[in-house]
Amino acid sequence: MMRVLGLPVFRPQRAFGRRVFAPGVFALTATAPTLFALVATAASPAPAHAQEVQWQRELRGDIRNVLRNHYLRELSSDSRSIDCLAERGDNCFGGDHEDWFCRRVFDCRTPAVRVQFVMELIGAVGDRPDDPSLVAQAVYGLARVGRTRNAIEQARRCRAAGWWCDLVMGLALHRAGRSADAGNRYRSALEGADPELACRLTDIRELLDGSDGASYRRLPCPGPERSQFEDRFWWLSDPLLSRPGNDRWTEHLTRRFELLLHERLRRAVYNRRTLPAYHIDVTRRGHPDSWKPRGRDLETWKSENGARYRFTPASLVEDGIEALDYELEASRWDEGFTPTEYGTVFEVPGQVARLMDGDSPVLAVSADLDAIPFGSPVTRFIASGGPNGFFVQHRIPAADMGPSFAANVEAVPLLAAIEAYGPGGAVARMRQGVMPLEAGGLVLSDPLLVNPLLPDLPESREEAVAEMLPQTRIGSANEMIAYWEVYGLEEGQTMQVSLALEREGAGMLTRVLRTLGGRPADPAPSVTWTEPASGSTHPMALGVDVEALEDGNYDLKIQITGPDGSVANTVRRFAIGGR
Repeated sequence: MMRVLGLPVFRPQRAFGRRVFAPGVFALTATAPTLFALVATAASPAPAHAQEVQWQRELRGDIRNVLRNHYLRELSSDSRSIDCLAERGDNCFGGDHEDWFCRRVFDCRTPAVRVQFVMELIGAVGDRPDDPSLVAQAVYGLARVGRTRNAIEQARRCRAAGWWCDLVMGLALHRAGRSADAGNRYRSALEGADPELACRLTDIRELLDGSDGASYRRLPCPGPERSQFEDRFWWLSDPLLSRPGNDRWTEHLTRRFELLLHERLRRAVYNRRTLPAYHIDVTRRGHPDSWKPRGRDLETWKSENGARYRFTPASLVEDGIEALDYELEASRWDEGFTPTEYGTVFEVPGQVARLMDGDSPVLAVSADLDAIPFGSPVTRFIASGGPNGFFVQHRIPAADMGPSFAANVEAVPLLAAIEAYGPGGAVARMRQGVMPLEAGGLVLSDPLLVNPLLPDLPESREEAVAEMLPQTRIGSANEMIAYWEVYGLEEGQTMQVSLALEREGAGMLTRVLRTLGGRPADPAPSVTWTEPASGSTHPMALGVDVEALEDGNYDLKIQITGPDGSVANTVRRFAIGGR
């Protein structure tokens, strides 16, 4: 026996073809958590040259014996069969997702046996750090039972092909809550990986619905079209644009890599292959966190806590970014993921309007941070033009719970977002997809909704942006005020303005009370008038009586006709009543 940092470290001994430990190791239960954090003191072998990794080969040798010894050993002679259930607090194999195979509470592994499993995995890596499958299974096993520090240490000892060791380290880092570092490892691994394996790990077909899935399945892999589709999908699915990396992407790569390792584990331990349904469910939801017997089968993923959030869009990728839609709260049938690096995620409403400053696009943005249960958040505005495109980020002053501002952007499809960070890891986000305005000719900005309690209509962009509503919902006010701009005309040119208000599914019901000039109008299907342009940018505003309108969704439709007959249209969807 030798000592490191004053704690006993036992050398493993071999017996009957598998790894066991010298007598007395189980007396160290109290110091086990510290023992797990120790770094092996043996000298690491020099790195091997790049080698082919036989990742489809069945497990054999020491790692197969370690896994079979842990999962198949009989610990009780009691013949009663009482299912081991997570929701009852039973912990069969140490909390890993193999617990759902355990059918008897009496077979739950003791702390000492779980210590032995951990030490056997560490010892196996020490013997064969150049064995790709062995190192990967050891790191995977340590991560399953929550020993992520040990998993990282053993991943560092990997001496197989460099890209494979990067995959293994990516798994360990992500399960340790270091997703940005894991993402760097995964990107490096995919650059050198076996193309067949890279295609398997990056495949997203289980996350796609409808025509998206059909289109994706037709794309060859490897191939640039599939890579571009995946890049766009993960850009839209990044939970927080202001955080480095994309933890939903690293979760996906980790799940896919673990499924590959899991197939080998099940074959080695139970002589069974993973069922396709399990493969689909793990890709979408993660490994089972809860289960319930149903006859001879098990219902898995009974809990909705293990994969609470749906970060992939609810809209189809092929619908275009202007149709982007999210349903943040995931049901147990949705794709889902709960981050470990930050806590509760809130979705907040907001308003985005496209404007122009000469030839430069401008976004007017607001968000209702009063809707989140934490004050004085650290808040940022982000506009992202793609996985590797335009990106701008601005910090918003703390304690501004209803920020409204204008920001110059590029004329490309954008994700516009406001993200707020609160205490205890809580976060909130507002996100919208934005297409650029058409360039040249007669153009209209988006109408932006303004505080209806203003004594006068806004006469400039600055006034309107400063008083933007934090969302496109009109509450108890009896008036809706909208501001927009007309571009492309010269001073003095006459334009025809047409306004209409349409209720969703109910046709036109315009009731315009006052416009920029203060002129009243009687109720009518639409209101039309002419006026001269004040310049190349012509500001306009109007007030609409909404007091008598029923709760629901409405579209404010604006059409401008120029002196040459050219036409420009814009629409603002807003809601009356509700929350």
